[in-house]
Amino acid sequence: MSADGTSADLSAYRNDFARIEKKVAGEFDAGRRGRVLAICVVVLTVCMVLPQTSSAWSWTVFGSWFGDTAPVAVPLRIFAALALVFGVVISTLALWLRRWKLASLAMLGSGLSSFFGLLAYWSQAGMITNAPHHPTVALIAEWLVMIVMTSQWLPIVLSRSPTDVPPRPHPLRTGRP
Repeated sequence: MSADGTSADLSAYRNDFARIEKKVAGEFDAGRRGRVLAICVVVLTVCMVLPQTSSAWSWTVFGSWFGDTAPVAVPLRIFAALALVFGVVISTLALWLRRWKLASLAMLGSGLSSFFGLLAYWSQAGMITNAPHHPTVALIAEWLVMIVMTSQWLPIVLSRSPTDVPPRPHPLRTGRP
């Protein structure tokens, strides 16, 4: 008992406090950026249903990795896959679960997808073939949405302070005094 008559022994609650602290430290609050990211996921999903080029729809891009049924360059295939995985799936999971690791993965994947979006546009616009192959507005919109998503995920990921990360054990320390 302490001087004011209350029990000062909180050791029974230490495990609960540590569990709660670990859970809270692993979450982020996206705030207004979360709404922007959610809108980006919806726009990206709609754009993926539309034609990517004047001769290839999204399912043709996803389904023709090794065939030549449509004149689609490899960077467009990679961009479509990265945009689907990181722009739709990982970003949705990160917004829903609010985990730092998923947010970091979404930010890195969105940045990589933005780069491949540039290559996809460039390769489709410069492709020499007799078939229609020009990039459509949907492909350009997907590329711009991935750039916006990268710019929205970056401040969220960078807002984590170094004190939020638990200290890692030093590999040379053995735990002996």
